[in-house]
Amino acid sequence: MPGVRVTTGVRTGPTGVTVAPASTYFVVGTAERGPVGEAVLVQGLADFEGYYGDYTASNTLHQQIRTFFEEGGTRAYVSRVVGGSATVGTKTLNSSGATPALLLEAANPGSWSANVDVSVEAGTAGGFVLKLFYNDVLKYTTGEVATVSLAVNKLNTSPVASIYVNATAILGTAVLVPAVASALSTGANGSAATSANYVAGLTAFGEELGAGAVAIPGQFGATIYNALLDHAGVNSRIAVMGFDPSFDDDDAIAEVAGYAAHEYASSASFYYPHVVVPGAGGVSLTLSPESYVAAKRSMAQNKVGPWQPGAGVVSVASFITGTSATVDKTTGDALDAGRVNAIRVIQGTVRIYGARSASGDEENYRYITQQDTLNHIVVESERTLEDLVFSVIDGRRTVFGRTEARLIAILEPIRAAGGLFEAYDANNNQIDPGYSVEVTDALNPTEQLAQGLIRAKVGVRISSVGDRIEVEVVKSNLTSSVV
Repeated sequence: MPGVRVTTGVRTGPTGVTVAPASTYFVVGTAERGPVGEAVLVQGLADFEGYYGDYTASNTLHQQIRTFFEEGGTRAYVSRVVGGSATVGTKTLNSSGATPALLLEAANPGSWSANVDVSVEAGTAGGFVLKLFYNDVLKYTTGEVATVSLAVNKLNTSPVASIYVNATAILGTAVLVPAVASALSTGANGSAATSANYVAGLTAFGEELGAGAVAIPGQFGATIYNALLDHAGVNSRIAVMGFDPSFDDDDAIAEVAGYAAHEYASSASFYYPHVVVPGAGGVSLTLSPESYVAAKRSMAQNKVGPWQPGAGVVSVASFITGTSATVDKTTGDALDAGRVNAIRVIQGTVRIYGARSASGDEENYRYITQQDTLNHIVVESERTLEDLVFSVIDGRRTVFGRTEARLIAILEPIRAAGGLFEAYDANNNQIDPGYSVEVTDALNPTEQLAQGLIRAKVGVRISSVGDRIEVEVVKSNLTSSVV
């Protein structure tokens, strides 16, 4: 079908602040309220609370999102899930003669609907005014309207009112009679969300939303992990995962070993242990670490690029107060060897102390930044080449040059920033810039062009990560030279 399709492969052999879109966090979880089955962009805790409500002990998202933004994250897409038998609260408003004229339904399921109050006041010109309250705070008023249909239109098109209710006209031409403020019925929170519910929540994050890190904080096990890996691999994202809170470091290492050969293991990163954050009333909370990791990845992407790991000094915690288990150097080395990224206290500060992917192909994908950088190139190639689709292929192959120029424009800034590993000879002469772009007749024979297909080939050598520094200190006696 028409469009841009970018594939990736591995080559072996010798070598010859704006907000970065890829800093986005895609997160699935439960909340007090909010849209179900759709992705909502939030850019701060207040933004999140406007859609999804406040902290409750039984829901996962509020404190995770708070941690993300407190630790430097910039933007997140949220997908709320609910368990089975969740229902919405309702309320019917009447016209004269106690005739039902307007049905209000809570915008989404949950017991939160009992906090939504609605009143009707008589207008001055024969109409009525409907007011909407949440937690006794006025959120929206229709102003005076002449009919129920007009009120419904205002409620359903308002970006504020539609957060709380959906309106349906029963008698569209009717006028509502005055009514004191009273609540919608109490909806049902439903049963606890299952792994299947959480996995279904990932479908809200379509590939059109771009690259980023995806997580289901606080959910663990094969069903969750495999769904995250598949989602990340197909959508050019990075999966961020933690472990069951009962796991110790040996359990974590054993768990990750089972994913080394997964098709999308290079898109997976695991972190141990959980982190401790401030809670209400001075009581600390222990959280799985995905949102902390996503925040520091976001900071690294915005400050440098996807080739910069969100680990080390850039990951020093500002909100997190500690970890649920102590990881010393010996344990940290064992975790690193087992492709688990440790969260440690270094020089009195909590830091992420690893940048490993889960992949067993350590020659090509030892570090999660290698896949992250590749994802960036793929997504940017799709974006920048899109407006060349349906270009005319003339005899001079003008579209070849335009395609090549756009691909180089993506790669050259990465090279200049150190994200691509340039090759030099013994005399410090550059052999290659760490990338190549080919859009040639050899790749595009005439019979292929006649079918409307243009092929380009990009080669990249992504820079590695220096996660170990070894220094040898040699003592000399007073009669010997200093080495």
